[in-house]
Amino acid sequence: MKTLTWKPIFRNLEETYVELKHLHCRLFYLAFGELPDDVAGDGACKAGLAKSERRDPFTERGLYVSLDHAFHHLNWAWNVRRTPEDRVWHFTEKEFNRWSKFPKTREFAALWPSEKSNRRGPGKLGDRKVSLTPVRVSIQMAWRKLGILCARIAKGIGEDSSWHPCPDGEGDAVAQPLTEREFALRMHRIYAKLNYAWNSRHDKSFVVGPHAILRRRCFSPMFMGNQP
Repeated sequence: MKTLTWKPIFRNLEETYVELKHLHCRLFYLAFGELPDDVAGDGACKAGLAKSERRDPFTERGLYVSLDHAFHHLNWAWNVRRTPEDRVWHFTEKEFNRWSKFPKTREFAALWPSEKSNRRGPGKLGDRKVSLTPVRVSIQMAWRKLGILCARIAKGIGEDSSWHPCPDGEGDAVAQPLTEREFALRMHRIYAKLNYAWNSRHDKSFVVGPHAILRRRCFSPMFMGNQP
């Protein structure tokens, strides 16, 4: 794991992990009125979610803000992967703007819908409700995949990985060195799940048919083809 600047990558992925964990908890609470079993919580956390929902009901705008923050750090993690570590922590405004952008692919130019396309639905831009099932399931899957990736990187750089969930069957994988190719593949899958969450936010159910997958998997970066 010496070819990439793993510590900056890890710090940005951790930021994404925390954002997705919060989003996962909120979506689960909205759907079932409880905290998910895979997240350690208490009464105060549940009460906080209830208060937050009363003060600021979750809408398309809230989903956008959370995903925007998550994508910002995912973009940084990928874009700085070959940048010397001292430059990553002492960046210029130009570098900040460049590293915050999505990897350059044709599909990513259309990730977020335009204001004009949002006007097709009822309500103001960003105030529409989201369908909980497809969004919640996709966010949970992305969060778990990111947890595994964080655990892999933490293991390689000697960081504490105990707070990242590692589903059964992944124990042996965490112990193996992470190659750049596998890092790219895992990042690609995380992007795809988050994009699926956004693209299916108005669907009534979580459909996994081939045509639905093809339609909703768009806008994920083709990392494997972008490596120098």
